[in-house]
Amino acid sequence: MTGVVVEGVTKAFGVTPVLHGVALEAPPGTLTAVLGRSGCGKTTLLRIVAGFERPDAGTVTLHGRTVASPGRDLPPEQRGIGYLTQEGSLFPHLTVAANVLFGLPRRERRRGGGRVAALLETVDLAPELADRHPHELSGGQQQRVALARALAPEPAVVLLDEPFSSLDAGLRADTQRAVAKALAAAGATALLVTHDRAEALALADQVAVMRDGVIAQVDAPSAIYRDPVDPGVGVLVGDAVLLDGRCDDDGTVSCALGVLAVRGARHGAAPAVRVLVRPEQLVVGRDCPGVPARVRTREFRGPDATVELALGEGDGAVVVAARLPGDSEVLPGDDVSVSVRGAVTVYRV
Repeated sequence: MTGVVVEGVTKAFGVTPVLHGVALEAPPGTLTAVLGRSGCGKTTLLRIVAGFERPDAGTVTLHGRTVASPGRDLPPEQRGIGYLTQEGSLFPHLTVAANVLFGLPRRERRRGGGRVAALLETVDLAPELADRHPHELSGGQQQRVALARALAPEPAVVLLDEPFSSLDAGLRADTQRAVAKALAAAGATALLVTHDRAEALALADQVAVMRDGVIAQVDAPSAIYRDPVDPGVGVLVGDAVLLDGRCDDDGTVSCALGVLAVRGARHGAAPAVRVLVRPEQLVVGRDCPGVPARVRTREFRGPDATVELALGEGDGAVVVAARLPGDSEVLPGDDVSVSVRGAVTVYRV
């Protein structure tokens, strides 16, 4: 069992290239989030895996079976996939039970009551919802019904195309947890396309960052957040402070935040590097070691607050953002000291 394997996939629409030799492997039974900005090619990639689009070159293999290659293009209904869209696309005239059973052969639909109950339980929906119609459900409930329908034929692969983006914050979090739990229970290999970095980091076993039609980096969420392959990936997967710096022979880097430890292998001396620091690494206080700074702004967000700090004065001041606990008493106009907790990532210029 090899999960989902995409090798050398290219795609253009007319004279506009979209995918450039994309390679991606999703291990069996895992959830891989394909994260990228609008227009990067992630939905086109998902549609090629589903069979809705044909690649110009390359191969797609689903659990050891080649479904797309230069001489083969298996139609979607023969690929053994479930597909969940942003809208859910439930049939408004059918009950929840009828929607869930729609993808099954007719003979299985007639005796599918127990199957419906089990699937609704899998997606954390009460069995009494089976007789309701989609308009009687919340947006989050509709998406769970759509997932139950996608899981009904017991597909080996489930594809999710930004399924949570139309939900409000409260429904989104609950629905995300229910979907992740259901996919794990089903043992399906899942690909989730999203532009929401928090969603990708929270739900996925691995994150594939996509930009300009290629996969820039694939890694576990914690690894891709701590050690992005370049500053662009670093900014895409989380808030970041980027500074100019200089690497020294002792494995440290000097920048506007002082002399800092470098993550990973020693880079050796380099006169010009870019330094990536996460905002939560910045320690801000009035009577503590660090470089002097002045607080410019403070944005309260409940459990935390983001403060904008000026290092230095006048036109030469370097501005950075720090994430502090929400009950921090640091206020605009305060003179503070700033230090860095932990090691930072550096990139040669």
